[in-house]
Amino acid sequence: MAQARSVAEPAALRVQIVAPPALGATAVAALRERGIDAHLGDATESTDLVALALEAPPTSAAALELAQSCARAAAAGRPTCVLAPLPRGTGRPVVERAAALAYLRAHGAVLGHDVDAWLEAIVALVRFGLPPGPRVAVIAPPGSWLEAQTLACVGDAEAAGTRAPQLAGEHRAKGEPADVVLFDPEVTPAPAQLPGNAIAMHVTGRGELARGEPTLYGMRFALGAIDMLGRAAERIAAGLGAASKVDEVDLDVDRDKLAERLRKVSELEFARVGDHETKGLLAAYGIAITRQAVATTPSAAIDKARKVGYPVELKLWGKDVASELEGCPVERNITSDALVRRAFGVLAPAGRPAGADSAVIVRETPPLGRDVSARVERLPSLGWTVVLVVNGQVAAAPAPLRLLDAQALAASVVASRAADAEPDRAGLAQLLRRASHLAVDLGDRLVKLELSRIVVGGRGARTVVVDAWCELAD
Repeated sequence: MAQARSVAEPAALRVQIVAPPALGATAVAALRERGIDAHLGDATESTDLVALALEAPPTSAAALELAQSCARAAAAGRPTCVLAPLPRGTGRPVVERAAALAYLRAHGAVLGHDVDAWLEAIVALVRFGLPPGPRVAVIAPPGSWLEAQTLACVGDAEAAGTRAPQLAGEHRAKGEPADVVLFDPEVTPAPAQLPGNAIAMHVTGRGELARGEPTLYGMRFALGAIDMLGRAAERIAAGLGAASKVDEVDLDVDRDKLAERLRKVSELEFARVGDHETKGLLAAYGIAITRQAVATTPSAAIDKARKVGYPVELKLWGKDVASELEGCPVERNITSDALVRRAFGVLAPAGRPAGADSAVIVRETPPLGRDVSARVERLPSLGWTVVLVVNGQVAAAPAPLRLLDAQALAASVVASRAADAEPDRAGLAQLLRRASHLAVDLGDRLVKLELSRIVVGGRGARTVVVDAWCELAD
């Protein structure tokens, strides 16, 4: 246990607000009302702290330029606070904007999408400093306004599958991990001791109740601010930018298997590599894939099905076969030899005339879970990037993935119903991390790696790639 870090006199930091005129004027007025020296200006001016409000997510080129100043600010311990709208949809412009924001986050920016949380993040950074992480414990007396607000936030977090704040008296908060302890000095004494390296921050349930001390206003906005700051602090501590080759050591890549699979892929002599061959590359990086095999006759398909184990699924094999997202036909719930023979007869003519080139993939029935899709591609200006699509929303991060970035991507997958088991986010994070290293290691030989169907199992269940393809350079 560490002694509580006392709140110092208001720091004499000069804050430069770079924002559209109306929003910037409001932010400056609000910060000055709270005793913070804030001014409108541009990001080129020399100042202690820059807070940036963007009308739209930046382009890739703009993010590349802005990331340099974000990295310098992070290295100085006063990271840039960036407010930007959350890109929505899955189109190409949305992917590039989401990747641009992820690039800023990877270079130390304190990134948020809520204007009030952004303002409280500026206040917290000036008055209390950068917390070591985003975990929060709240000291709130029973029946207080602060307790009611915190309980509402706990309920929202649990429903969304995200990290909830701890609500506890000081005697309970002492033994629980936390990076920030929030309390209202008007109703609760300052904690005498704090867990680990946590810091104490003042918070008031309503802004009208503040009495001139350094204070965060409103529990929701305070929690949002701490989440922004804490995640940035963890990212800065882990290192800026994408992972390096050194970070790949623990992945235990089978280089001999990779070389063999690459040789086989090269012999195919076409740019698009289908599901079965792409999975061979994934397996060399320890990525979980469905058990499967290729069969060119009904009898061979039956033999493969017996080895894989019923029930199985059959789908077309070939260089010109679309992904399942693009409409590749799949015969499902096949439980007998007779059904295998029938499915082969249905699929082979559907893809091409019967003959030597007719072939199917026989695979195990995938486990139950959440379907998501991901890809690793080289974006203009930003380079290799992992793009994850969950429920029609895009999340991105620079590749190869650092573990924190992989975990942040996986955190976007939540249980679809309250009674469902929590998704295997740890398994998904490791899968994405390994795939990102594979793509970057192949370098100029690879154009794109598509994991068009990943099944994320419930906690304790498997997370596997069900459908995949890649494109090689000519």
